Amino acid sequence: MHIILTGATGSFTLPSGDGLDTQKAQIIVHDNFSAYPSSVTDLLQGADGCVWAQGISQTQVSKEEYVRITHDYPLAAAKAFSTLSKNNKFNFVYVSGEGADPTEKTFAYFGKIKGRAEAALTALSTTHSALRLFNVRPGYVAPGEHKQMSALSRAGFAVAGSMFKLIVPNQISPPDVLAKVLVDIVTGDGNPLPAGKGIEDGGRTVRCIAIRKMGGL
Repeated sequence: MHIILTGATGSFTLPSGDGLDTQKAQIIVHDNFSAYPSSVTDLLQGADGCVWAQGISQTQVSKEEYVRITHDYPLAAAKAFSTLSKNNKFNFVYVSGEGADPTEKTFAYFGKIKGRAEAALTALSTTHSALRLFNVRPGYVAPGEHKQMSALSRAGFAVAGSMFKLIVPNQISPPDVLAKVLVDIVTGDGNPLPAGKGIEDGGRTVRCIAIRKMGGL
């Protein structure tokens, strides 16, 4: 299958440089995630799905920029990608987060905006027949070993990880487990997932507890 992955330089591992198998993967540097001209979509023709893992902490940008990255960018991509597949079926997997609230009643700003994005993408799938949408909500995800950060930040993540393991272990999404689940969903048939604990919205939303179970934990 031909799959699009965004946000591959974050917590997920993607071979690059000398380690990249160019027969299987190609890196495309795109600097305007609000628009997809033919020069970009021509390179993506025939794609069957996308894992939208691009994102940023709400503490690192302004509220306006957070909305643009978290809501506007994936919506623009889903619209542009919906016509790429040769079989008129495109799996779009949006990596959201535990705490996302499509009703926007939560006090957490990240939860409001991620929830807004989920709702907008769900609505889009009703007007773009090829889209098969899945909202995946991981809990705490430890940064990958390859991710560059200061010693202080890495120490902070280590403390946070220890607290999650102690207090709410079911809210942890190990990177390798999350990556496996995302790949399984994006390469699947696009049908709603079977009902089960942590599977919501008619099989279109996958919460952390379901990620862990699907990943074998």
